[in-house]
Amino acid sequence: MASLKHTVKVLQRMNSMSHVFFLVVLLVGILVAAVALRYYVIEPINMVNASMAPRHKENSWLWMCKLPQCVDKVQKNETVWAELRNQETLVRKIIAMPGDSLSISENGKVVSGKLRFRWKGENAFIESRDIYVPKRGDTLNLETLSDVEQDYAISLMHEQGIPFTIKTTLWQGDREINVERIGSTKLGNRQVSLKEIDLLPWQDRFLIELQIRQSEPGNAPIKIKRELFSDDSTLIKNFIVEEDCYYLACERGDHCVDSREAGFFTKSRLLGRYMPLPDRVKNTVIKHVRSVGKFIAPKAKEKAKEKAKE
Repeated sequence: MASLKHTVKVLQRMNSMSHVFFLVVLLVGILVAAVALRYYVIEPINMVNASMAPRHKENSWLWMCKLPQCVDKVQKNETVWAELRNQETLVRKIIAMPGDSLSISENGKVVSGKLRFRWKGENAFIESRDIYVPKRGDTLNLETLSDVEQDYAISLMHEQGIPFTIKTTLWQGDREINVERIGSTKLGNRQVSLKEIDLLPWQDRFLIELQIRQSEPGNAPIKIKRELFSDDSTLIKNFIVEEDCYYLACERGDHCVDSREAGFFTKSRLLGRYMPLPDRVKNTVIKHVRSVGKFIAPKAKEKAKEKAKE
């Protein structure tokens, strides 16, 4: 009898308005937590191309942690979700951290500390270069930077909002020659315009220098030099880097935008860090389902045969 009374009380409690209200509140809380998790903590990113294959397959989904704690802990060789200066986003791996130096050879081989890496189908680098990845607080001396580093430094100055203008000059050894000489050179099948020379990437300037060197008399090397001036016409010799910088790369070098063209990625443009755990759980479940399927399939066939005999 006592057991019956207890069962009645339990049923009454389960059907009471307070119990229903509690369940509704609980479900709403779970929904709010799921929405908050989706929009503020985790971002699913679809790899729409094969730029990161075989590390991440084309059309695969990657889970990115957007919390500051995740971005603060990024390490070399990890996958991150980052933003270009035009607000487009991409998924790339870190091959150099703030304060690192990396060497890139003409065939796309990279050495950065213990990391060894090579782009597949790389064709952007046409000569070996050493690159220093600046950290927050570094003072970059524009006069001592290589042509590649100067390109990256100019991009950083644009990002930091430093106003400047560029003056380009052409030199053969210690002798300045008319910069209009550049207008007689070509990039691909098109003539070079003097209006674009100030912001041409270092690879294009290198090709222009080679063309002029082949046609200009004398043995002295040809060099395109750039000087940066502030609004009051003062020569800018150096500037201080405001954020830690990272060098990001895709796996495939051909037709793939990364730090080679975009320059350094500052910390504020790292949007998330790849979380491998969801993928590991998914792969474990798939593996388990397949193993169970291999065990069940023969049993199912045997039963089907037995039923057919009956």
